[in-house]
Amino acid sequence: MKRGQVFRFQSCVNSLNLSLMKRAAFTLALLILPGLALAHAGSQGLILLLPTGFYITAGGITIGVTIVLATVLNHRQLTRLFTPFEITSARKPHTTVPSLVATAIFAVLIWIGLFGPSDPLANLMSLTTWTVFWIAFVIICGKFGMMWAWVNPWSGLYDVLMGQADPPAKMPNFIGYWPAILLLFAFNAYGIANPAATDPIQLAILGSLYWIFTFIMMVIFGREWLTRGEFFTVFLILLAKISPFARDNKYRIGFPCWRITAAATPPLTLALFSLTLLGTGTFDGFNETFFWLAQLGINPLEFPGRSAIIPQTVIGLISTNVILIALFYACVRITSPTEHASELFRRQALTILPIAFVYHFAHFLPSLLVDSQYTLKALSDPWQTGADYLGLGQFYVTTGFFNTLATQRFIFLTQAGAIVIGHILAILLSHRVAADFFPTRRGILISQIPLSVFMIGYTILGLWLLATPKGA
Repeated sequence: MKRGQVFRFQSCVNSLNLSLMKRAAFTLALLILPGLALAHAGSQGLILLLPTGFYITAGGITIGVTIVLATVLNHRQLTRLFTPFEITSARKPHTTVPSLVATAIFAVLIWIGLFGPSDPLANLMSLTTWTVFWIAFVIICGKFGMMWAWVNPWSGLYDVLMGQADPPAKMPNFIGYWPAILLLFAFNAYGIANPAATDPIQLAILGSLYWIFTFIMMVIFGREWLTRGEFFTVFLILLAKISPFARDNKYRIGFPCWRITAAATPPLTLALFSLTLLGTGTFDGFNETFFWLAQLGINPLEFPGRSAIIPQTVIGLISTNVILIALFYACVRITSPTEHASELFRRQALTILPIAFVYHFAHFLPSLLVDSQYTLKALSDPWQTGADYLGLGQFYVTTGFFNTLATQRFIFLTQAGAIVIGHILAILLSHRVAADFFPTRRGILISQIPLSVFMIGYTILGLWLLATPKGA
């Protein structure tokens, strides 16, 4: 069992009204009982017993001040804030070769997953899926733009085999982005509810099947399947809109999220996809809390394991997304003119992307700090044969930074700061979008009252999720 996990459970024990002897006995049992420390990125490494009420209050006040500031800015000032600078012209990128290389690397990872070490913390298939890709690469795309176009494992081979030939079929418009929504939900349900989500053999088999499925759909529908049906691509295209950097026919740089204000009104299903990103991310943190386990009638100190609550987890995931979408729509609809309600909802749905991104960063930061070390170790010895290809020598994974108050405080402040910044960006974006629909400053202010309450509430929820005890 990871030392970080032991620390997490110790913090959970301390938060309960247990006798000193019970605490000592429970902690000793955790230390001596054998356990498999899975590399699933959702496993948080520590519980920070800091004065969180202060940070939550400060975060809420910060968001309130930002709302006031946004009401002072007029439409022209908001437009100028989100207007990028053009740096220089850019040529169309050649992504075929990098994509082919990514395909080859993916094939190697599948091989390692099937025949490599059984321990997820030593198998590159597990570590690459959950740590390198789902945490690190997603964060990179949010900061630096659409890197996925270079390294997705389908487009290069498709270019080689199909060239510029037209696909035999066209995706019907009524399908919209529903395939991407369903696949996103399935992926998150698998990662959150499945107790063996990090098993390398399982990941290798499912990864192979998904690659084959996606490539077949591309052969049928062409590249349109990537941009409407393949959920990783849809997700990362949206996430790239947060980055201050952009490349099309020119290199551009601007205030973070400027591409969201410049984007056309998205289809309804793409707006729902955007909101689903926030809903699934929220539930990923919420389903580990003592509060959630209490609703299921489970004692967190006698947690029966994920396999015992798979139906409840899936239902909770669905319910969270339905409630979030309904609540967000209500916040937009209350003050919207009837004729603009649908368009405004679709535009405003993209403004929550920075919140979804910072939740992703904050939630997975402790896992990234630990599992990136396991990844480096596995790269140096991918088959656990005693090799040392990277020359690391006697390399030991450390979680010591979870055991000192100074580093705990730094990690928590980094997480909390990211959440507050993400909400500030979302509020500014929301005001900028509202300025396109309401001609007066008073109209903008009234329209933003429900969404502002929503943002403040979500800020408090996000900070609470970071610090509340977790038992699953």
